[in-house]
Amino acid sequence: MKLIKALSICGILLAALQLNAQQKNIEVKWDFNENYNPKDNIALKIIIKNNDGQPVDLKGYNLWFNSIYPIEEQNIPLYSIHNRNGNLYSIDFADQAKIGAQDSMVIDYKSPYPITHTSLTPNGFYLQSRTNPRELINIGHPTVNPLKVSAEEQNKVLNELFERNSNRVTKGEQLILPTPAHLKMGKGTYKFSQQVGYYINEHFNFALRPFQDLSEQLTQYSFINQDEKNAAIKVLYKKGLGPEEYNLKINAKGVTIEATEAAGAFYALQSIKSMLSAEELKGNGEVSLPYVEVNDAPRFDYRGFMMDIARNFKDINTIKKYIDVMGQYKINKLHLHFIDDEGWRLEIPSLPELTEIGSKRSPYYQDGTSIQPAYGSGNNVTEGHFLTKAQFQDLLKYAASRYVTIIPEIETPGHARAAIKSMETRYNRLMKEGKTKEAEEFLLYETADQSEYSSAQYWDDNVMNPGLPSVYRFLDVVLDDIKKMYEEVGLTLKVVSLGGDEVPAGSWEKSPAIQELMKKEGFKSVYEVWPYYVEKINAICASKGLTMQGWEEFGMVNKGSGMVVNDKLSHLNMYLDVWANVIGGGQEDLVYRLANAGYKTIFISAANFYLDMVWDKDFREPGLKWAAISDLYNSFSLLPEDFFSNMSLTDPGKKLEKDYIASKVRLTEKGKSNLLGVKAALWAETVLTPERMDYMLFPRLYALSERAWAPKRVWESEAKFNEKSFNQTYADFVNKVGIYELPKLDLIADGFNYRLPSVGVTQKENKLMANIEYPGFTIYYTTDGTEPNSNSNKYPSEGIQVKSGDKINLAVVDDKGRVGRVSTYVTE
Repeated sequence: MKLIKALSICGILLAALQLNAQQKNIEVKWDFNENYNPKDNIALKIIIKNNDGQPVDLKGYNLWFNSIYPIEEQNIPLYSIHNRNGNLYSIDFADQAKIGAQDSMVIDYKSPYPITHTSLTPNGFYLQSRTNPRELINIGHPTVNPLKVSAEEQNKVLNELFERNSNRVTKGEQLILPTPAHLKMGKGTYKFSQQVGYYINEHFNFALRPFQDLSEQLTQYSFINQDEKNAAIKVLYKKGLGPEEYNLKINAKGVTIEATEAAGAFYALQSIKSMLSAEELKGNGEVSLPYVEVNDAPRFDYRGFMMDIARNFKDINTIKKYIDVMGQYKINKLHLHFIDDEGWRLEIPSLPELTEIGSKRSPYYQDGTSIQPAYGSGNNVTEGHFLTKAQFQDLLKYAASRYVTIIPEIETPGHARAAIKSMETRYNRLMKEGKTKEAEEFLLYETADQSEYSSAQYWDDNVMNPGLPSVYRFLDVVLDDIKKMYEEVGLTLKVVSLGGDEVPAGSWEKSPAIQELMKKEGFKSVYEVWPYYVEKINAICASKGLTMQGWEEFGMVNKGSGMVVNDKLSHLNMYLDVWANVIGGGQEDLVYRLANAGYKTIFISAANFYLDMVWDKDFREPGLKWAAISDLYNSFSLLPEDFFSNMSLTDPGKKLEKDYIASKVRLTEKGKSNLLGVKAALWAETVLTPERMDYMLFPRLYALSERAWAPKRVWESEAKFNEKSFNQTYADFVNKVGIYELPKLDLIADGFNYRLPSVGVTQKENKLMANIEYPGFTIYYTTDGTEPNSNSNKYPSEGIQVKSGDKINLAVVDDKGRVGRVSTYVTE
């Protein structure tokens, strides 16, 4: 018997060795089918290439991968394609499936949506044995062949980009970003002496670090402590200013800052830094500040950025880097989305399974020790992809020192699959130990629930059941643990988000627990469970002294024909993050309707500030496009209190009739008092790395800074909107961003892989003219078909001399050698 077992084990090991030997030269390519048509024939293909000299036998194996867009299931003799929940798919090979030496297998498939950008293609491929799941081979992300376009079509796109750049990137100058509330320029400049005396009022002694940071950057000078009378830089206490308000005066006597609270003094320092160049902040050259008087306070108290680290984890150093930037540009709320279907990213000491299971993606997920691969994680076992308690507390203190408040989000009741699966594993373990009561204490799903649904990301098991007391027990314990983390480092958790978005239709309809709840409460429809749940979790927050925040659905209800504003819950102490304003989608005025109804709202405009959206229509641009195609101009275009003033400037807006826009609800005076601020979001489905996050956020995050802090402009209304004035303001802004602010990102630890501007091109007779989307960069070009680099020809201001049929490649190359998107133009 022992001999048979040993032989069996040897056989498995031999098979695994053979697999690794034969599969090491397998690669996957992705392409459009030859008959592809985005309107009526979305035919696509996955090509499995065997680069080895031996044939590959696929008998008994599955090819696993992720796809953001759904794929039609199918069965043919050689293979079948299956959705395995969410965005995980498998191609199951039949016994006769083989790939010959140096040969390929083509998998034809269809998706209901056109593939317009590279991020929408499948990724994270690996092969796995059906009989022995530990046998697998990583293939990784495929080589993607972009949709071919004709030279004529490509030239048209580049001509249009040239025209847009010409209209938007003109002369302009902005002294401080974000623009102060009141600024008066004087005549003259103040130059620092070699030795700079400073005085800081003792009221600010507890918050000296920002000043020390600035003085350490300006290494061309030595800073000494002096009395108030003789100091060149004074930070003075002035009673009666707002918590973030400051006065700044620069004249022949030096620099004077006045503030009541330390945050105001901090923001004054950021304004001074904004007036300096990157070179000056590197310690190079003489610092010269213009004479100026600034009286400044933010337009909105809530200036937020939501970072999704649930879909694809980002570590503590990456988050700290962004906290540095947020402080520098006066963005004061970091909404950390660390919980979703695809990951739980915060250690909860009372419930260790949440990170032991919920943070770990693995191809072995079916054994219950992890969750399934998602968004290209492939065969990687993602160990340690969460913030420990100590790391989170370090982050809290780090953020507080930069006047950034971290708002944690616990997604409920939808988008909760990582939590549900973690608590299911806990339940199974305790049940095996005979501990039924303990097992059921935190159970988030009902085994008898036969409800059928499909979520926005195609999950069928990601919704908590509000009919279970254990759901509320779970939230109670998690909130207590998070609240304690704040208290232990001397901070107070004041606001917590409990999610609330995208509970799919069909949830709870066949749940015995919900039927029992409805009977007990006298509900006539399952739709009444939703406001019941909102009130229930709001009460939990209130009992802990917390303000509940959540997505717009918390202020809405379904009365049988879709979600509408619920006027019965506006008395609750909660904030609503309102995102659903996709232009042409019918909900463009939702944020105003909720604010007018009495809800405290934050405008997180999907049409402008969902920064995971693609920059433009070029296939090579990463990101999603369901909410918008959004470049820097589009992000800058958000007018928070007058969204409809310039909506026609956006690409989708051109298709809307005036009557359609006129029919939408405007913000009332009551509504204005309920609009707390604005927020940008970066959802991470397509953001696999920190470098990709940098690319998606910059330069667009500067638009959030400007819109959240800068005062309302005269033309910021439908009655007074003036496109010429708006474009001049944008020109001022984009020159500040490109020439002065982007170079400063290199001064922050680890730097940023920010997006380089694309090149617009047009032909004028025998000259090729080029320009860029934002200034401060140099264009290089080649004529031999190669990609431009720093050794290529620099684009001359008078244009490039060309003849018919020339193929010119142009791109921005920065001083680190990074190359922007290549524009290829074939001359007429």
